[in-house]
Amino acid sequence: MNPKQPVPQEIKTESLASQILLYKELYYLGRAAISDEAYDELENQLRRLDPNHPALSFVGYKLKDSAAKVLHRPLMLSLAKSYEPSDLATFAAGRDLVLSDKVDGMALSLEYDFSGRLFRASTRGNGQLGEDVTRHVMHVLSLPKHLQFELIGSVRFEVRGEMYFPTGEFPRFSERFDSYRNAVPGTFGRKEVDEAIDVLNVLRFRAYDVLAFCKQNDVTAEHVLLNADEFSRVLGKTYFEKLKWMERLGFDTGLPEGTTQLISGQHQMDALAETALAAFKQNRDHQIDGLVLRLNDEMLFEALGATSHHPRGSLAFKQESEVAITEILQIETSIGRSGKMTFRAQVKPVQLSGAVISYATLHNAEFIRTGGYAPGALVRITRSGEVIPSIIGLEKPAEKEFQFPQTCPCGYLLTASGPDLYCSQSISCAPKDQESLLYFVQTLEIIGLSEKTTTKLRETGLLKTPADLFTLRVEDVIQLEGFALKSAVNLVAAIQAKKKIPLATFLASLGLKRGGIVKCREVAARFSTLDRVLAATADELSQEKGWAEKSTADFLESLQMRRPWIDELLKHVSVVEDTSLQERASFAGHPLFEKNICITGALSQPREIYVRKLETVGAKVVSSVSSKTHYLVCNEESGSSKFVQAKKLGIPVMSEAELNTMLSSAPTE
Repeated sequence: MNPKQPVPQEIKTESLASQILLYKELYYLGRAAISDEAYDELENQLRRLDPNHPALSFVGYKLKDSAAKVLHRPLMLSLAKSYEPSDLATFAAGRDLVLSDKVDGMALSLEYDFSGRLFRASTRGNGQLGEDVTRHVMHVLSLPKHLQFELIGSVRFEVRGEMYFPTGEFPRFSERFDSYRNAVPGTFGRKEVDEAIDVLNVLRFRAYDVLAFCKQNDVTAEHVLLNADEFSRVLGKTYFEKLKWMERLGFDTGLPEGTTQLISGQHQMDALAETALAAFKQNRDHQIDGLVLRLNDEMLFEALGATSHHPRGSLAFKQESEVAITEILQIETSIGRSGKMTFRAQVKPVQLSGAVISYATLHNAEFIRTGGYAPGALVRITRSGEVIPSIIGLEKPAEKEFQFPQTCPCGYLLTASGPDLYCSQSISCAPKDQESLLYFVQTLEIIGLSEKTTTKLRETGLLKTPADLFTLRVEDVIQLEGFALKSAVNLVAAIQAKKKIPLATFLASLGLKRGGIVKCREVAARFSTLDRVLAATADELSQEKGWAEKSTADFLESLQMRRPWIDELLKHVSVVEDTSLQERASFAGHPLFEKNICITGALSQPREIYVRKLETVGAKVVSSVSSKTHYLVCNEESGSSKFVQAKKLGIPVMSEAELNTMLSSAPTE
């Protein structure tokens, strides 16, 4: 069965709205296509069909603003992935799941106001910031623009999902796009929407989640995200109920065609992998790049939380990637911000997993040397996780070996360290500094400051270190090719808006060894201020979980090497203190603060919920009982090893009810 089609009345309404938006935009661009009288009649027709349709309220300046960044709260995360069928039962652990398609398209967020009208659409972007694509989405005919629901006025919704190209529609547009995979992002990347309306009209949207927000109060514009418990009073306690609610509002959820299904925990252990593998073979009007398993219990899903990359309550299951054979044409090199030389192969274009591949990753110098990779070699390539093409094997060697460069583009010798080659110039290397500057800019997410513009600033001598960014003037920027007065003013303003930098972001922007954003957040939470970070010792940092001797030494050494950058930056920016430590310290008087708690036996709520509650008040949940354990949580006496060990060591045993009483206790002064 094809994805849910709108009823003819909806098609008529959305087609009319799309036509009105096109004429409205052309009018504001000075390219009016019809008379005012004819336009007014179109609006009157739409008003009769849907008097509250958002197309009637949009004005020109809003439609033209398509480059704006949209902040995602909560973040739009990726998914953990597995290619092993045996992992599915382990993930499920006997719990109810919802199995659905991982649709191959482009992730979008759709925001509806308290009247149910679509007011903004945005891309996933980097998960935190996306692009405003409202202009484009308003022309997707199959998408509801005005929701009718019983809670209008008290709750607003954000629907997240995947915009995709129906495979049945793609052939008539195949000359316009090099692959199915690139068709949707290519369409949404068009600045002139009127040139893409025919494509936008046929695109479809698969909804996979909905968030609900309520007003904080009648005065402020702040909206508060409902948690799983509050949300359950609106749409039910399960993910499957969420999907059914979205389907009733007109969203495609995969339920009617059977590609989205509820799987009982009783069914799973032996049959889950078989069910998932069978699901890959179903007929669809869209392409997929895997399946998604998500816990049906929304309370448990929320309690499990997320890593910086993915929610713990979902798993993407993929089949082994398609492999193609092609020829290496040449091997390109570049120097990264750490001074390491990176390699990629330009290959003879080949079709792979729905895309035309022209480049593939070559991991490091040792990989090239031992694998015998060189121009002229025939190689096997695949798409890692269906995204990044990489070379995985040699099919036929080249006539000549690859000759590695002996020097960095800056002129200094390359030296080997493990499997990699590094520039031997540790102080100032132009290619390395260029990458470091780009990394700084990308980490701060300065709107309008692209890689191309950063390169231009560096080439003109205006940008030598990150601190130089904050001294740029409009008259400096306007000299660059492609900049007019307004764009120069906007860029300088965007840079100045970044002069207050959160500590974790500041540390991450420096491009430190072992200094990814997750590690920098840990450091910021531990030391709170930049001064304390700069004064931190190896002993202090190595006490943190996950910081081994080597990673600690690398981080602190590279931090000291960045002191010149830091000192210059502090003349222009302020680093915002991390308050995580203070927030944790606010529970210092709680009876469970810094206590080691072990849990065993059956509880009335999922164990993960108690883990989260305990960590919130500063307690630590341990997996076994030892002399360092403060309490064992257990609802009944048993012969379990944990209970026996607790009795042997005299560890206090508390019931679930007693634990809840202690959790609700207020911290003492």
